[in-house]
Amino acid sequence: MVDTQDKVLSICLVLGIFYFGFMNLDRMLSIIYGFNFQPYGEYAPKGFTYWGHLGNGSLAAIALFLTFKLEEVGSKRGNRFIQYSGYAIYAFIGAFIPYMNDTEHLTKNGAANTLLPYILGNDIYVFAMGWLAYRAADSIKKKTYTVAFLGFAFLINHFLFFAPRFPEFYWS
Repeated sequence: MVDTQDKVLSICLVLGIFYFGFMNLDRMLSIIYGFNFQPYGEYAPKGFTYWGHLGNGSLAAIALFLTFKLEEVGSKRGNRFIQYSGYAIYAFIGAFIPYMNDTEHLTKNGAANTLLPYILGNDIYVFAMGWLAYRAADSIKKKTYTVAFLGFAFLINHFLFFAPRFPEFYWS
C-alpha cells in the first residue's frame, strides 16, 4: 500500500511542480514584460488558466519522461544519436509551442524583438522544472520539501510582485 501511495505522490509532485512552474512562469513574464501573459478575457473559457497550465504541465512532464527514457535506451545501446535525439526533440517542441502560442501576444504588446530570448528562456525554464520534478520524486522527504518550497515561492511571487502590478488578477 505504501508503494502505491508513494507512486501516486510522485505523480502528483511531478504534475504539481509543472503546474506551479507554468503559473510562476506566466507571472514572472508578466512582471518582466509589463503586460499580462495570462489567458484572460471573453475569449478564454472560465478557469482556463488553471486547467490550461495543468494540461501544459502534464504534457511537459510526459515529454520529459519520454526524453529521459530515450536517453536511457540510447545509453544502454551505446547509440549517441538515440541517446541525445530526445533532448533535440524536446527542445524543438519546447521552442515551437511558445513560438506558436505567444508570438502574436508579444507582437501585439510591442515586444516582438524579444521573441528569441523569450523562447530560449521558456525552454530552459520548462526543462529545469521537469528536471527538478524528477529529481525530487525519489523520496517522500524531498517531495514534501519541494512542494512546500514551490508553494511558498509561488505565493511570494504572486502576492508580492504580480498582484500589486496587476490588481485585477489578484486571485488568479
